[in-house]
Amino acid sequence: MSISEIISATSPAATPFRRQARVALPTLSQVAPGQLWLRELAPQGPVPEAVTHVLQDANVVIYDRALTDAVADALPLGTYAEPAVTPETAAARSVRFARDGWSVVRLLPARLPLRERTRRVQDLVDELAAAKVLGQFPVSIVAEAPDGIEEHVIARFDDLAAIVASFPRDTPLTIVIDAFGGGAAARLHAVATNGLAG
Repeated sequence: MSISEIISATSPAATPFRRQARVALPTLSQVAPGQLWLRELAPQGPVPEAVTHVLQDANVVIYDRALTDAVADALPLGTYAEPAVTPETAAARSVRFARDGWSVVRLLPARLPLRERTRRVQDLVDELAAAKVLGQFPVSIVAEAPDGIEEHVIARFDDLAAIVASFPRDTPLTIVIDAFGGGAAARLHAVATNGLAG
């Protein structure tokens, strides 16, 4: 089933989605206060410019331990980062930080098995639903091709896991959830120089 078919099947006619066909990267804006970005990153190799761009604007980065070396190399000084204890606790902490007005990036290893990738996204969906984010809330999904081209989909929050499941596992995704945007960002307290916790 294609992404368009999934969106058409799961979204009511009254809830439109927008799909922007292929455009050059990077087109993503800054990570804003109250936003939660989920971004996939390969554990080995150079950190892509698009990821560096995202990390420059984040107050908080929560990452899987497999990404420790990549995060240490790419994390700007003064940015707070912590390893995920479990996928569920990482989702809960990501949502809590975003709800408190921080700009949050949740980094996942690229090329996770599709079931695991979908489960990680569903963990975030469940935590956001518990935080009273409505199912009709729009989210952005950016799928990146190896040739530096992206496909941009804007769809309903409650369709997110199903849409993510339709992408091949070797297509890096960035998901932007602006459920708590507009709030004042909390002030950073003193952090260790490299920003890494744990």
